[in-house]
Amino acid sequence: MLARATHRDLILSAFIISMISPKGGVGKTTTAVLLASEFVRCGKSVALIELDPNSHLSHWHASGNVSKTVQFYSRPNQTEDAFNALIQDVSSNVDTIIIDTPGAQTAETLWATSFSDVCLLPTTFSPFEVRGALTALDAIQSFNEDDNAPGCFVIFTREKAAIQPRARRDILLEFDTAGIPYVLPATLEKEACRQMLTHGCLLHDLPKHAKVSNIEVAFDNVEALLRNIIANL
Repeated sequence: MLARATHRDLILSAFIISMISPKGGVGKTTTAVLLASEFVRCGKSVALIELDPNSHLSHWHASGNVSKTVQFYSRPNQTEDAFNALIQDVSSNVDTIIIDTPGAQTAETLWATSFSDVCLLPTTFSPFEVRGALTALDAIQSFNEDDNAPGCFVIFTREKAAIQPRARRDILLEFDTAGIPYVLPATLEKEACRQMLTHGCLLHDLPKHAKVSNIEVAFDNVEALLRNIIANL
């Protein structure tokens, strides 16, 4: 069902996702953990690779509550050869790799896109943050212009379930008119996501560590997002 990632003449066995954002605070790392949670729930082994020197994933992982089905590698400031070797090695051991990149146009991010099956660009429904995501999308598409270019999609984050502002409608209309690729649903601004990061666990393991009301809504939300990402490839 999922296409294999390619890099030059190299074929990798893992399905690879790169999380890319030029701006902090839009939910890039949170979404990486949410997707890892859903892959694990579906019976897949996952590796999270942190290239972002802000080390948010490292702080999450340090609690020791992460499922053993998730491998974790913190490798900021890698050389290209070292990064290539890491991807090849990890790909042989897991079903899915999720890369938390350091920004939109860094060398590490562009290397990651060349291995990826899909690049996800998270943004809120803020017009300012959307512009940043579109700039990143242009950079990725310019760097990957061959037949093996990854699928690239803007995804929306931190939406309040009960509120759908006018900006949301206007942005989606603009995207549809311009043919900009995006995937819904937006990830929800839920207490479950904050607690997941606080307790350093996967979303579906959160009930072992904290009592969170309406957690099933968060489960359904990330399940629908991953299903729609794959359907759009």
